[in-house]
Amino acid sequence: MTHMTKTVSTSKKPRKQHSPEFRSEALKLAERIGVTAAARELSLYESQLYNWRSKQQN
Repeated sequence: MTHMTKTVSTSKKPRKQHSPEFRSEALKLAERIGVTAAARELSLYESQLYNWRSKQQN
């Protein structure tokens, strides 16, 4: 029986910071063409857009 060892990467990629302007434009785009299409076009996760939208409403 051989044991497989997983190598765990300790170097995380820094998270991309988006400016408030980018977020605002992304949400406007999502309103126009839909969250799924906007996320795909902007290379974002849908959840990110939903997150920004809920934060903007508060």
